[in-house]
Amino acid sequence: MSRFISPTSLRLPDERNERHATWLEIFFDLIFSVIVLQLSDRLSNNLTLIGLLQCTALFIPSMWTWVSYTVFAARFDNNDGLHWLMTFIIMFAGAVMAIQIPTALENGGTGFSIGFLISQISLLLLYLRPLYDKTAPKNMMYLYIIGFGLAGIFWIISLFFDPPEKYIFWSLGMLIYLITPWIGRKKILSKAPLDTTYIPERFGAFTVIILGQIIVSVVFGLQSANWHASAVITSMMAFAFAILIWGQYYRFTQIADYKCTLGSGQIYIYSHIPLIISLIIIGVCSQKLISSQELHRNEKNIFCFSIILYLSSFYLLQYIAIKKYQIRGLVYLGGVFAILSLFYLHSFSPMTIMSGIVLIFIALFAIQYRLGCKHSCA
Repeated sequence: MSRFISPTSLRLPDERNERHATWLEIFFDLIFSVIVLQLSDRLSNNLTLIGLLQCTALFIPSMWTWVSYTVFAARFDNNDGLHWLMTFIIMFAGAVMAIQIPTALENGGTGFSIGFLISQISLLLLYLRPLYDKTAPKNMMYLYIIGFGLAGIFWIISLFFDPPEKYIFWSLGMLIYLITPWIGRKKILSKAPLDTTYIPERFGAFTVIILGQIIVSVVFGLQSANWHASAVITSMMAFAFAILIWGQYYRFTQIADYKCTLGSGQIYIYSHIPLIISLIIIGVCSQKLISSQELHRNEKNIFCFSIILYLSSFYLLQYIAIKKYQIRGLVYLGGVFAILSLFYLHSFSPMTIMSGIVLIFIALFAIQYRLGCKHSCA
């Protein structure tokens, strides 16, 4: 680590010096693994449509905390002591959010809001630093400071209201957070493209954290099932399912034309939101399937929906990030119909359902691997 305060300037992609995750950023990710576990536990206790909507409502500001810091670090991390200090403060804010998640939509909303505000105020302070650099694009700083500052005001106002008014201000604030980079992506942010090595690496790491939750579900589900034979086979299939998803995502990162498609990153970043939500739901449903060896009708619908959401969002992500796209939509549409058939044409056992999912994903992965090849920019 360099001296406590160093000049902060814009970092553009540099092929000679590739940007990779630092030890600090790997440490930073740990707190979000706790947030994911808390969200999964909350959803597991209320695996209904309402519970799914509530989990999504809490996930979006949680993921935004990670994303907003990661995007700043991609452009302005100078690895000085002040940056480290603000990173630790944002980690503490994430811990506050994680603590409040079980009751955030009941009586813990204020605590969750305070945690989120600490993270976003810290981020605003970080964005003030490049203003003192003569070479940094001032319009970018003003875009973030004004947009994120306005969004933060809505979250501050929410502190003085009870539900449901509190959640209206949350929604308005999150809407402004999400649209601020989108508004400036062509005229402002496109002049400072994100690093095409660093950003995919960071989002890959975040996706692996989510996949870890599926592995945790295998452990907890098998523990609850007392090692019954059917539960053991189901858990093995769930473990294989996580490996296949990892393999698909890894293969995707190897063939994606980030230098052609990443740019300022908004489309790539936002398309990860439904993808990661689907993986959280898959982990929770897998644990239910292993431990109880049955799913109620609503739970079965949610499990089926989560897999279709994953297939749809992953196809969209590939379509966005691979310049000359060869993996046809009909392949994934066939996967969707196969999943629907598995869940609804017959009342299969949990072991058969999980085994069928694995076979479908093996077929999709094989097709993806055969058709996917790296292309240069047109």
